[in-house]
Amino acid sequence: MLIIFSMIFFSLKIKSWWLAQNFFFFFFFFMYFKIPMFNYFLNISYLFGMDMFSYLMFMLGIWIISLVYISSLNFKNNYLNYFNLLMFIFIIIFYFCFFSNNFLLFYIFYEINLIPVIILIYGWGYQYERFKAGFYLFVYMIFFSLPFFFCLLSLNNFKFMFMYYFDYLNNLNFYFYLFLMMIFLVKMPLFMFHIWLPKAHVEAPICGSMILAGIMLKLGGFGIYHILMLVFKVNIMFNYLLISLCLLGMFILSLVCFFQSDLKILIAYSSVVHMGLVIIGFLTLNNWGYFGSLILMFGHGLCSSGLFCLSNICYLRFKSRSMFLNKGLINIYPFLSFWWFLLCSSNMSFPPSLNLFGELFLLISLMIWLDYFYIFYLLIMILMFLYSLYLYLYTQYGKLFFNMNYLVYINLTEYLLLFMHWLPLNLIFLIMELFC
Repeated sequence: MLIIFSMIFFSLKIKSWWLAQNFFFFFFFFMYFKIPMFNYFLNISYLFGMDMFSYLMFMLGIWIISLVYISSLNFKNNYLNYFNLLMFIFIIIFYFCFFSNNFLLFYIFYEINLIPVIILIYGWGYQYERFKAGFYLFVYMIFFSLPFFFCLLSLNNFKFMFMYYFDYLNNLNFYFYLFLMMIFLVKMPLFMFHIWLPKAHVEAPICGSMILAGIMLKLGGFGIYHILMLVFKVNIMFNYLLISLCLLGMFILSLVCFFQSDLKILIAYSSVVHMGLVIIGFLTLNNWGYFGSLILMFGHGLCSSGLFCLSNICYLRFKSRSMFLNKGLINIYPFLSFWWFLLCSSNMSFPPSLNLFGELFLLISLMIWLDYFYIFYLLIMILMFLYSLYLYLYTQYGKLFFNMNYLVYINLTEYLLLFMHWLPLNLIFLIMELFC
């Protein structure tokens, strides 16, 4: 708690952009060396504690917030104190979400997390449509929030409030099961409830897109993981419905990606497809699925955030996110084209990225659950490879659109930002025991 109060104090006192950024990097390495690794359960109590899942997600959140400062240099003269306060609030909310062992406490901060995201979109967004995007985000989250809350209270047994109480609810009907799951499936998001994500990404500033893709979607996966401990037996009866919907949605949205002209929307739909894989991994209820989902969540948080940074770098030069205008980049920015290749190849699960290991684990998980479903899954993996290749080829080759902003060079800080996304994404496979 001392760390949390000191973070609030520093957020109001820090006047330097680089000092705030270095504080987050210091906090990341403090957490890395302070917490004993390779112990699955750490400091479990009735209110707070962590397992390796929550620890890794919190570390990912700190890393993404640290990179937000590098990507948002153009905001450093735009309400710096409020921006610092918002970033510190994000860290505090992530702390309470990932380290709380009580469902009620987790639910409160899970919903509070919506407020700073909307402030970020409204305050630092680009266009008037950001108000509509914020409304979509608010409605989708709140609509399934109250049913979950009432279902949680209707359990009439406070022992089920403890996340690590390994007992199952047996007398649940389908609607009860759906209400307990949907609050997290919407945040992932599940197909047919995903409309808010492309709208939020398009209207959010780069810092908002990085936080949404890097860590916000992971809160849904974290909630699904813990709620499945309670509805384990009921999920065995109904999980085939959600898995089938995820596979169908991934197939449709993979095709939709080929018809997008906006860079951010294409990357946002790619996020929905990857999160569909994560949902399937959890619902198959085996170790391969759990490990694959955890690896893919971590890898996707870095890869998708890096792709949004690339799209923002192009937007600052071309003043447009249209793929019709962002063409022929290899002719004027060959080194930037190299980073497009590295991150697009990671998005298509090229070795040694974490996405490859996560998707292989999930393939095995689906084969164990139902043998002939893996054929459909392999088709989706091919489509994921093709739309990532389409994104790279369409932006790097073709006829140049004449624009004087070509003269705006790409500075070393932006290359450093891309490198700090790519490095952990492709080197953490050396310590895969973190996830298993």
